[in-house]
Amino acid sequence: MRPLKIPRDELLQRCANTFKRLGYHGTTMDALSSACGLTKASFYHHYSNKESLLRDVLEWTHAGLKQTLFAIAYDESRSPQERFVAMGRKARKLFQQDSIGCLMGVVAIDATYGKTELMEPIRAFLDDWTAAFSRLFIGRYDQEQATALARQLVADFEGAILLTRIYGDAGYLDGVIARGVHQLEAAEIAG
Repeated sequence: MRPLKIPRDELLQRCANTFKRLGYHGTTMDALSSACGLTKASFYHHYSNKESLLRDVLEWTHAGLKQTLFAIAYDESRSPQERFVAMGRKARKLFQQDSIGCLMGVVAIDATYGKTELMEPIRAFLDDWTAAFSRLFIGRYDQEQATALARQLVADFEGAILLTRIYGDAGYLDGVIARGVHQLEAAEIAG
């Protein structure tokens, strides 16, 4: 395999932007190769189809979020509220950037219409996000309750990301952060 003319991370980031902007069905190999500044032939040398490329993009995005966002939940040197606020601020910043934005949501919508094999990496991403939020509620709630609260927060964030994109107002994300902090504070007072 010949080396890429651009670093792999940059290629995946450019492809993530393209998938996010055009959706799975609207993205062509021409659009992807053009976004990466590669000829179509050179691009096909590295990725024979957009499904395999998209799986790499989803796994790369997930790995990046595990390191930059989800890991915050496991930093025991801070209180659960401090960790949640840090996660919320980081999520707000990441999900407003073109490189990540709501890629998982865009692909999930497309995947439900004929590309169900793409749901596996999306579920893995959502499960890890849920586990990170759940970590913040453990000790205040039992595992089942912590997981339920965490799932609701993930759903709230996903909805807020969509509304932020539609209305251009990050206040939706700020509202989710404020509600999450309130839940953690209420649990601390009750406990």
